[in-house]
Amino acid sequence: MKVLLFVLFLALQVTLFADPLKLKVSAKNAVLINADTGAILYEKNAHDRAYPASLTKIATLLYATKKYPMDLDEVVSCPQHCLRKMNKSVKVAHNYKDPAYLLEPDGTHFWIKRGEELSLRDLLYGMILASGNDASNYLAHHLGGSILKFMKGMNAYLKEIGCKETLFSNPHGLHHPRHYTTAYDLALITREALKDDLIRTIVATKEYERSETNLQTAKKVQHSNLLIQPGKFFYPRAIGMKTGYHEDAGYCFASVARDGERTLIAILLGGTEPHGRYQDAIRLFDAAFGEEKIQRLLFNKEENIFSREVKRGRGNLLATLTEDVAIAYYPSEEPNITIELNWEYQTPPIKRGSHVGAIKILDAEGHVLESAPLVATQDVMRSYTALVADAIRGDWECPADLQNLLIIFLATGLGLTLYGIYRAQKFSKF
Repeated sequence: MKVLLFVLFLALQVTLFADPLKLKVSAKNAVLINADTGAILYEKNAHDRAYPASLTKIATLLYATKKYPMDLDEVVSCPQHCLRKMNKSVKVAHNYKDPAYLLEPDGTHFWIKRGEELSLRDLLYGMILASGNDASNYLAHHLGGSILKFMKGMNAYLKEIGCKETLFSNPHGLHHPRHYTTAYDLALITREALKDDLIRTIVATKEYERSETNLQTAKKVQHSNLLIQPGKFFYPRAIGMKTGYHEDAGYCFASVARDGERTLIAILLGGTEPHGRYQDAIRLFDAAFGEEKIQRLLFNKEENIFSREVKRGRGNLLATLTEDVAIAYYPSEEPNITIELNWEYQTPPIKRGSHVGAIKILDAEGHVLESAPLVATQDVMRSYTALVADAIRGDWECPADLQNLLIIFLATGLGLTLYGIYRAQKFSKF
């Protein structure tokens, strides 16, 4: 059956039916998304508020690299209050009225000493690989002028990239009642972070050597992400990211894996034991990477004719596709697409077979997934009224063949007129 579409411009939104991944994870909150398209493959309480622990440092790294020009070899130091510690029990007793950036004695650190001078490069790597809370404070204070100013700007930036349920009170993730996010917001943050070359390099680094400073000798640090380290949980498709933990947040994990051209982000929050987050991530990645793409035909070139009125044309312009239009996607990914039919502005005459427009398939972010040209199936000539109007204005250039034909018509008409006059004069003598 052929379909006749008569439109000047068509923008039709279509949601194809996805088949979400069917599995269970131990994490309280989880989400798996495609890093390129943003499509959600799996979610579990993904929009519920939760404590992110050290996954906060992904946002700190992102904001620092996006908003502040940095010379990575610049050596910096910070005031003593950046390294000030307070036991969690004291924070609780004070009802968390002390500065939210205060460190805790048993928190993860980069072994920074008071008065120590470190390069920005060391601080960035120390913040991610060693999960240094002290490195986070150092970085935030140096870049923002104060940790509070840095955090104010960081929260504003996170809202700009789409985080609706996120509020961070410090740059490292130690517990504070007003420090929360969601698995989905963390996926957005991670997705944005992956666009930066430096960040991709840092989060994929297995080992880093902390440079010698004015107070300490060089030392090596290992990335805490076991998916990229040799051992029981090594996952060959993993390309890095960040772990996190504190008592209120549970075991947290942001992980990224790539298979071919497909990059996936897994966010896991509220785990009850340390190895469960790695098992959950592997389970999610394996389920997604085990899918095969399916094809969906949207327009068959043999069964679709598109039509539009043509100003000053003799009849409608009819067009057809030169090829089928189809998209391929994985079953768990829901491709929210927009179908656009775009006509080129043309005036007659329009020749058969000429390019007159295109069908475009766009994803939710406006990227073109597929496109196919439209070609005219027949000539469209100027209407008679258009020809007369052009002739009156002197805009019409008469084709040579038509000129010859008109000359013949005019000569014939003149001959008949002269003959008629001759006959009339001849018979008038009688």
